[in-house]
Amino acid sequence: MKKLSSLMVLCLAIVLIAAACSSNKANTKLDKKHAPLPDYVLNAPEKVQETYKMVSNYPEVVAGVPCYCGCYVSDGHKSNLDCFIDHFGEDNAVEEWDSMGIA
Repeated sequence: MKKLSSLMVLCLAIVLIAAACSSNKANTKLDKKHAPLPDYVLNAPEKVQETYKMVSNYPEVVAGVPCYCGCYVSDGHKSNLDCFIDHFGEDNAVEEWDSMGIA
């Protein structure tokens, strides 16, 4: 049952990510409340930059996607959200980004 729930969340996340990565760039704008994207993101391909912005817009969706790369052991990550965002402040404002999403 747990695997089925995880699979359903993953499918939902994929659909939302695909919708966010469509030609409509409105979902991939970085809200001014967030810390600026770091150089390692700005120097990455456009899709990576869009993904970081999308994650900041939909953190609750990405938080529901488990991470299987093993970073939960070495970095204490609990979900895919932790691979992109290291720390939130008030009003879900990103205060610190994580570079794991680049890898």
